[in-house]
Amino acid sequence: MNIIDYINSYIKLSPDIEREILDKCKIQKFNKGSVIHKEGLIANRLFFLHSGMARTYFYKKGKDITYWIYPENTFFTAWTSYFKQIPATEYIEIIENSEVYSLTHDEWESLFKNYPELETFMRKLIQDLFGSLDDFYKGYYIMTAKEKYDLLLKYFPDFVLKTNLGYIASMLGISQETLSRIRAK
Repeated sequence: MNIIDYINSYIKLSPDIEREILDKCKIQKFNKGSVIHKEGLIANRLFFLHSGMARTYFYKKGKDITYWIYPENTFFTAWTSYFKQIPATEYIEIIENSEVYSLTHDEWESLFKNYPELETFMRKLIQDLFGSLDDFYKGYYIMTAKEKYDLLLKYFPDFVLKTNLGYIASMLGISQETLSRIRAK
């Protein structure tokens, strides 16, 4: 799915809007391991993962902690940094060879000004993203390791099977050994 098809799954774009989005879009291919955003920088791009996978992570006491994993056909960025235009607290790494579309914060703002229906798209996208996050983290601290893994499978069944176990374990706040035992059952 490309960015236009994805947006059209939320709202119907006119050919003029489609053309302008595609004209502004930067399309890049990244190799696995590419860090496309670093802590301390302001996130100026909203990315759409056409193919591949990405993760957001941060360091705590020198340890790499995966915060979230993004499968293909999703928007991603360092969200707080992007929306508030403040320095980010996380890194974004490509974890599978990927093709990524992106527009800058200013390009999106210009599109919103010229095409108010795109604000409806963004509102619906944010509602979906934060609804999923809310469901995922609701009760997270009282769930067993197995319940956390089952919840992850519910939301992301495709990428759980092909993502690095260390990233998944870190995201769930469990050891890699515990995750291996859960998956073996």
